[in-house]
Amino acid sequence: FTHAFFKALLFLGAGAVIHAVHSNEMKDMGGLRKYLPITHITFLIACLSIAGIPPFSGFFSKDEIMAAALESNLPIFACLLFVAGLTAFYMFRLYYRIFWNNSGNYAHAPHEAPKNMTIPLIFLAFLTVVTGFIPFSSFVSADGLGFVSHIELSAAIPSVLVGIAGIAIATIMYRKESILPDRVAGSLKGLYQYASHKFYFDEIWLFITHRIIFGGISRPVAWFDRHVVDGFMNLQATISYAVSNAIKGIQSGNIQFYSLIFITGALVISVLMILL
Repeated sequence: FTHAFFKALLFLGAGAVIHAVHSNEMKDMGGLRKYLPITHITFLIACLSIAGIPPFSGFFSKDEIMAAALESNLPIFACLLFVAGLTAFYMFRLYYRIFWNNSGNYAHAPHEAPKNMTIPLIFLAFLTVVTGFIPFSSFVSADGLGFVSHIELSAAIPSVLVGIAGIAIATIMYRKESILPDRVAGSLKGLYQYASHKFYFDEIWLFITHRIIFGGISRPVAWFDRHVVDGFMNLQATISYAVSNAIKGIQSGNIQFYSLIFITGALVISVLMILL
């Protein structure tokens, strides 16, 4: 429920930014906070929420997940802590590269989106701020009965600290344009190359779909369908046409011809009966 509001806010905020700069490439953006004040504030609220910073709604829903992991599986809890920091980092990398950083090279000064775009942003931002305080444990449960729910500090404190750390690192690296991101990328070398190519998952899926599924499975199936299945059906049609073409003269519509066939058949049957 909480995820719906801040994630929708991020998508619509991205749409407002694209509408302003006529591009969906971050390299074409920067310094937009002074041009798009409403989009800037609402997008920042969504980023803080998805990073799990209180009191925004994302914090409350993330705390429930973190608390469950801490209680049942510490390795998963550790993974979630890492992901929490990573989420905060990459979301604020996005935020700073769009709304801070350089001023961008705009042919025309960007402007705020019209009201039919900004009013939904404001509405979703408001819900992102307040929905975390709704006592879901009193309303939503499997058996219709309420249950005890509270902030688990042993899970909330480390997750918030990790989120703040991710935001801080993104702020240092991306709030102002610098060579620091390039230096970090250079120090990571192979890992950065693999990450920048999305660990080559696109290439792997293209190989599986094009070479294995399409080339190794679909193409032979298509050949069998085209030559064997269609060929068999076409052969049936050809035979039916040839046979019907050969016997169609029997149905001439000539009564004398039909009488001749009838009498001839009766004579043949009679002869056979006498002989046998």
